[in-house]
Amino acid sequence: MIIDFRVTTPIREWMDLEEAKEKFPNSYMRGYVESAYEATAIWGITVEDLVKSIDEAGVDYAVLQAEWALGDYRKQNDAVYFTAKKYPKNFPRYFLTINPLEDMDMAKTVEREVKERGFSGLNTQTFAQRMRPNDNRLYPVYAKCQELDIPVTIHASINFSIDRTIDFSRPIYIDQVACDFPHLKIVANHGGWPWVTEMVAVAWKHKNVYIEIGAVAPKYIGTPGTGWEPLMVYGNSLLQDRVLFATDNMIPWKRCLEEFAVLPLKDKVKEKWLGLNAVRLLNL
Repeated sequence: MIIDFRVTTPIREWMDLEEAKEKFPNSYMRGYVESAYEATAIWGITVEDLVKSIDEAGVDYAVLQAEWALGDYRKQNDAVYFTAKKYPKNFPRYFLTINPLEDMDMAKTVEREVKERGFSGLNTQTFAQRMRPNDNRLYPVYAKCQELDIPVTIHASINFSIDRTIDFSRPIYIDQVACDFPHLKIVANHGGWPWVTEMVAVAWKHKNVYIEIGAVAPKYIGTPGTGWEPLMVYGNSLLQDRVLFATDNMIPWKRCLEEFAVLPLKDKVKEKWLGLNAVRLLNL
């Protein structure tokens, strides 16, 4: 069983492509365009390309996630919803996103999307709003997600924005969220690098915190000296039930799975990371 816990909709599905090509390279997201998006030919990717690549790699399911950083978060949620409904076999679970800086009640937005359109989780990217995950403005949203028993994913790694500190995404702030919401299912995106030891400590402390490794080539995770050693040690033992495989569309699926196959993990642990942990978390 292979589940990609984090796949995002192509930009063209929620923003006019010419508008995107103008806005992204001239916004705080410019660093992403330079470091990742062009490398993956993100401008040209379609939903059909996405689904074909997932199928060819032998991925059983993927979690389709809206991710707000620029543009209209509502359009992203719409794109995720309609894509998931068009390809229910590939995307049996799909997550919405929010803009917590808007005046609208985001907790009500979450509840409406879950109850009316079947969204299964919430994806947040707090550095985009210059917020840390433990910002009190997010607490009504966390409370609603805990009540609805849906996971919340939180960006917990370096960000490549050009005008805001990477400190917004440190895993230590998730510690406070987990303390205040002990029954909230929290998924830390991108594995916590460069604070992997801190990430492992937070997950070890809180049984409701999961570590997702999307957008990171597995070969780097398995290479000594890259900073991933704590995850390889504890993810192979104490935390083996709470690590989730993901690509975030940043690395070709076939390459990602080939690199994952040679990681120095126990075979039963590989099975958990690749899909069994996600099956349990998502109630698949």
